[in-house]
Amino acid sequence: FWLKLGVRPCNAPARPGTLRAGAGGMAALWAMGTPPGAAKLSVKTAKMGKLPETVGQMQQFPGISTKFSPNEAVVIYGDRIKNEYKYAGETPAARNWFKDDRKKKREEERLAEVYRNFREMSRSKSEAFLAAGSAAMR
Repeated sequence: FWLKLGVRPCNAPARPGTLRAGAGGMAALWAMGTPPGAAKLSVKTAKMGKLPETVGQMQQFPGISTKFSPNEAVVIYGDRIKNEYKYAGETPAARNWFKDDRKKKREEERLAEVYRNFREMSRSKSEAFLAAGSAAMR
């Protein structure tokens, strides 16, 4: 079979004009279809069509034209991202959120202060009561 295809096994002597099975011969066999005895593909595949002709001209960064050099594109994209972050908190919804958050934090701080004051008062009262009780026992 191999000799009919013009391919020889790896251990056969080379003849001029023939392919070796180990050096490109298998590629020739697979180009003609699945060779006998070879495993069939077990995974279904799909061909999605041809690659675009301008593979090198694909946009590296979204929204940045391919007319810019890669160095310029990086700078322009970086500036756009910085501007997005700069103005992200300046929407009305963001302002309201920050205002509400500050209000909640102030309220939590006020409650924490009330709890601290209550504990100090109760501690001082109990200390005074214990001091008075120990003085009475002497």
